[in-house]
Amino acid sequence: MDRSLLFRLGFPGLLLALASGCATTDFVTGQQTQNIYSLQEDVQLGQDFYKETVAELKKENSPIDQDPVRVALVKEVTANIAAVANITNLPYEITYVGDPEIVNAYAFPGGHVMVFEGLWDEKEGLVQTVDELAAVIGHEIAHVNCRHSTEAMTREMLPNLILAGGMIYASIEDDDDLQLLFGGLMLVHNGLIVTKYSRVDELEADRVGMAYMAKAGYDPAAAPRVWERLAGASDNQVEKVLSIFSTHPRDFKRVQELRKHLPEAEAFYAAAPVKRDGSKKLADLPPPQTKKPAAQKAKKNGTGS
Repeated sequence: MDRSLLFRLGFPGLLLALASGCATTDFVTGQQTQNIYSLQEDVQLGQDFYKETVAELKKENSPIDQDPVRVALVKEVTANIAAVANITNLPYEITYVGDPEIVNAYAFPGGHVMVFEGLWDEKEGLVQTVDELAAVIGHEIAHVNCRHSTEAMTREMLPNLILAGGMIYASIEDDDDLQLLFGGLMLVHNGLIVTKYSRVDELEADRVGMAYMAKAGYDPAAAPRVWERLAGASDNQVEKVLSIFSTHPRDFKRVQELRKHLPEAEAFYAAAPVKRDGSKKLADLPPPQTKKPAAQKAKKNGTGS
């Protein structure tokens, strides 16, 4: 039997097995989705990524969990929101990095969240109250519950495998036109389709995160304010903003979507058994107790949420 026939017989079956084997149910929506990773693997991957990130931050002398007041605040907000999430039995943890130059927050698969001091810097930051901080942390915990990180890894893996298989087949058949076709499709997928899905993930995390913060007793009206502030930010501010903020264009799409879902979140807020005092200004907190050495500059390359 020639090689091309073997390929035609075997490869489609392999792809079908892979595709059916990674079908799973979304914990948030209840709909079918594609993810080759188990929830336990999410946790392990997240722990590995987290350790690598902390090691890099320590090389840059970034203060980690060294400000008792701010550490206590982010831990309290995280615990309150995690308690009302769809997946409550994950090992949720939050790390506070006392670097005012990094305007960032991001989630690792499996439950770990990292927040940087620059997020609420008086001049360059984008959150001003505890409610607004809860909106950001809720957004990150939503990414964890929707399993966006490992879903994205799966999305990128399967189509690339299919397209790579097509290129192999075209090579076996010695078909230059077919090779160019599959190569072009791979470029289109990696350059456009994955980016589009990433935007969908962000919008879902905005909506789900706003619902989480509301159920936890934080005023959901704070969520649109964060994105409105970004849309009106100066170019200098935007250059310093990372992860959840800079992944996508500075437009009002996210604000519009949040406002569309705000009535639902307000209903959750009204039904919440506890109403948090989230109007407290973060600027009123005592001055940070730790400072990063001026000679050191942290890398501004946090993994996106």
